[in-house]
Amino acid sequence: MLRSKKFLKLIVLLNAGLVLALLGFWLMRGTVWTSWDFQVLDRFHKRALEEGRGPAASPRLLYLLITDDAYEDFGKNALDRGYMARVNRILSMLGPQAVMFDIIFAREGEAEDDKKFARSLRRLRTAYLPIAFHLSHSPQPFQWDPGTVYARQGDKITATLDEKGGGIPFYGDQPILQNDLFAEKARGTGHINAQNDSDGVYRHFPLVLKLDDRFFPSMPLRMYLDYVRVPFDSVRIEWGRALTIPALKGSLLDEDVSVPIDERGQVYVPYSGTWENDFPKVAVTRLRELFADEDMQGNLSEFFGGRFVMLGDVSQGISDIGQTPLEENVPLIAVHASVLNGLLENRFYDRWTNGQVYVVMVAFSLLVGLAACFRKLWVYYVTGAAAFAAVLALAWWQFTRFSLFPVTSATAACLVVFVGLVVGLQVSLARHGAFIRTAFSRYVPSQVVEQLLENPDLLRLGGEEREATVLFSDLEGFTTVSETMPPPHLASLLNEYLTEMTRVVIENGGIIDKYLGDGIMAEFGIPLAHPNHADQAVRAALSMQVALRNLNAEWKKQGRVQVNCRIGIHTGQLVAGNLGSDQVFDYTVIGDSVNLASRLEGVNKLYRTQVIISEKTYKLLTPEVFRVRPLDIIKVKGKNEPVRIFEVYGLEVKPVTENDTEYYRLYEEGFALYLQREFAKAVECFNRALKLRPDDAPCLNMINRIDRLDADRLPADWDGSTALDFK
Repeated sequence: MLRSKKFLKLIVLLNAGLVLALLGFWLMRGTVWTSWDFQVLDRFHKRALEEGRGPAASPRLLYLLITDDAYEDFGKNALDRGYMARVNRILSMLGPQAVMFDIIFAREGEAEDDKKFARSLRRLRTAYLPIAFHLSHSPQPFQWDPGTVYARQGDKITATLDEKGGGIPFYGDQPILQNDLFAEKARGTGHINAQNDSDGVYRHFPLVLKLDDRFFPSMPLRMYLDYVRVPFDSVRIEWGRALTIPALKGSLLDEDVSVPIDERGQVYVPYSGTWENDFPKVAVTRLRELFADEDMQGNLSEFFGGRFVMLGDVSQGISDIGQTPLEENVPLIAVHASVLNGLLENRFYDRWTNGQVYVVMVAFSLLVGLAACFRKLWVYYVTGAAAFAAVLALAWWQFTRFSLFPVTSATAACLVVFVGLVVGLQVSLARHGAFIRTAFSRYVPSQVVEQLLENPDLLRLGGEEREATVLFSDLEGFTTVSETMPPPHLASLLNEYLTEMTRVVIENGGIIDKYLGDGIMAEFGIPLAHPNHADQAVRAALSMQVALRNLNAEWKKQGRVQVNCRIGIHTGQLVAGNLGSDQVFDYTVIGDSVNLASRLEGVNKLYRTQVIISEKTYKLLTPEVFRVRPLDIIKVKGKNEPVRIFEVYGLEVKPVTENDTEYYRLYEEGFALYLQREFAKAVECFNRALKLRPDDAPCLNMINRIDRLDADRLPADWDGSTALDFK
C-alpha cells in the first residue's frame, strides 16, 4: 500500500533536492573522482590479478637489471660505463627489438670508458636513452640547451599534434639530458617522468608532455611508435578521452590503437603483476656469465631476440622505488614496462565520465524513491540494500572489463540520498506520530482527583521531594505500526491497549502520570505513600506483560497486528506535585530518577528483554517473590555513575524449565566471573548458556565486550560497566 499524497509529495521534493545538491557539489569540484575511489580500485586490481582477470603480460618484455652484484663485479660505487659497454656489445649480438635505459648519463665519466660506451650504443642500434623534466601544471617557456644533440634534433623528437577538447597537460622544463656523446648514438628518446597520485601511489603515467607549444612522448610511447612504424606527429589526442595511434599505410597496425587518457594525458597503469612475477628478469652479471659459455649463446639469442629489454639499476640505495596499487617499494622501471606492455597488448583501463556517474546516481535515487513510496519500511531498506550491492557489483564487473568506476564517490552519493530520505521520512513520521500521541495523552489519574477533592490546597503550584518508583513502558516499532494502519483502526488499538494497561497499573496501586502516545509513565508510592511501592511496580510490569499477551492472542484471532512492550523501572528521590504555570499545570514528577527509569526502558532494546529494573529497586523488593537475575552494569548517556541493572523474568510461584534454570545460573556465574576479571572462564559460561539460548543478546553482548577488552590495560578501578550512547 502506498503512502498518503502528502508523503508522496515530500518524497519527490526531498529526492529531487538531494540529487540536485549532489550534482551541484560535483560540478563545483569538477570531477566525481577522489583518491578513495582509486584506493578501492587498488583492491580490485589485486583481486582481478589473483583471479586471472587482469592485464596479460606480453611475452616480448623482459628486465635486464643492474644489481648489487654488478657493483661488486666492477668494484666501484658509480656505474662503470666500460662495464656497461661490454653488456651492450652482448646485447647487440642477441638481437633485441629495443633496449630502454632507465638511466640518465648526464655527466662525463672516464674518457676511455665514455668512448667505449658510445661505440657500444652505436653498435647496438636499438638503445633508447631517456630525458627527465621538472613538471609544471601551467605553460612554461622551453628551449633545448644550445648546441646539444636535442637542440639540433628538436623538430624530430617533438611534434605539434592534432588535439581536441580542453586538456590540462603537464608542461616540462629544466630537462636533465643525456650526455651528447651518448645521445647522438641512441635510436630515440622519451621522458621517464612517472607521477605519483596524491596518496603517493604510482597509478597514472603521462603518455605525453608539452614543451612550450610542442609535444614530447614518453619513453614507452616512443618505443612503441618506432616498433609499429608510426611517426609521432601523426598521433591524435582527445583530452579526457583517448590518445589515438593511427594505422597508417606502411605501419604494422591493422587498425587504429586508442589509448584511454584523462584530461592530463595520463593512462591508468595496467600492471600485469607484482614485481616478482610480472616479466622475466635477468641480472647483467648473469647475462655476462651465461654469454661466456658458448653453448648458451644460442639460447640467449632465442631468449632476447625480438624482445623489448627494460634495462635499469635496482641496486640498493640507487634505484628509484615507489608504491604501486599492488605493493610497496617497487623499482619504478616497472611503471614504464607496464605502460609498454599495455601498448603491446592494446589493453588499458578507461574510466567512467562524470555524466555516466550522474546517470547511475539518478537511477539509484529514483529506485529508492519509488521504494520509499510504500508504507512498509522493509521494502525501502531491502531495495536500498539491493541497490548498494548492485553499485558494488557494477564497479567490480566494470573493472574486470577494464573500465574504472568511482565506487567510493558513487556509493557515498547513494548513501546521502538513502539516508536523506530516511531522515526526512522519520522526521515527518515523528511529527505525524506526535499529533496522534497528543490526542491520547490528556488523562488525569483518578487518585489525584480524589486527593484534590479532599484537599483543594493541592492545586497550588509546587511539589515535595519523595521516594517513589517510576515505571516507563513503550511499544516496540510504534512508528511502523502507526504508519501501516488507518487512524481509526490505530485509535481503536491504542484505546484497547491503554485501557488494559491502565487497569493493570491502577489495580497494583500505581497512578498513570501521562500517556506518551503508545508509551505509559506511571508512579508507585505517590501521591499516597506505600511501603512496598517497588513490589507494586514490578508486579504491575509482569501483569502488563501477561495482559498484553492476552490482547495479542485476541488481536491475532481478529487478524490485527501483534505488538510487544518494554518496561523500565527505577526507585529514587523525585519531586512530585502540580507543576506548570498559573493557568495550566499537571500533577507529575520530575528528577533524575524519572530520567533513569525512562532510559532503562530503552535499554531493553540492547538486551532484547522486557522488564529491566535498577539496583535500587531490586534492593527494595520483597525476597523470594520475583525471579530476578543480574544483567549488566551500565552508564547511561549523560551520566558517569554506573548503574547495576537486573532483568525480572517472572514470579517465584511460577515454575520454570530446567533449561531456563540452568541458563540463568550460567549467565549469573559468567557475569560474576566477568566482574572478577576471570574473562576466559566468563566466556566459557556465556558460551555454555548460549547452547541453551543460541540467540541470547545478553550473552552475545558480554562475549563481544570481553573480546574487545585488553585485560592487561584495565585500570585498577575498573568496574565492568559499559557506557551506552543512546537514550
